[in-house]
Amino acid sequence: AQIVMLDSVTGFNLTMQDEDFASRLHALCKYLANMGVTVILINQVNDLSGTFQDTGTNITYLADNLISLQYVERLVNGKVELRKAIGVVKKRLSDFEKTLRELEITRYGLKVSQPIEGLQGILGGSLPVDEE
Repeated sequence: AQIVMLDSVTGFNLTMQDEDFASRLHALCKYLANMGVTVILINQVNDLSGTFQDTGTNITYLADNLISLQYVERLVNGKVELRKAIGVVKKRLSDFEKTLRELEITRYGLKVSQPIEGLQGILGGSLPVDEE
């Protein structure tokens, strides 16, 4: 295998039954990394939007890269719409793109917008007003 994706970390935790989840996940990730395997961990947090949470499970130290996908509200033509935003929160060993972008999942694949300008309060779940 070249890539292993664990979707979800919560499901993996449920299989541990009283064992030390973080230690087991750490050992699994280190083993796979030593074998040259790229590991992708998917972790869902409980809140639909609102205050940013990294993982809620104290395992971010395992990640070389941390990408946030979250729902945000956007006012479009006087109506509030639920949208998805994507951004890099952490990238070990180098600098990274620090802007947030709107993410759309279309029948043709993923569409990532240009950086969203004038953001403030995004970690609270709001995007600026759209002038459409």
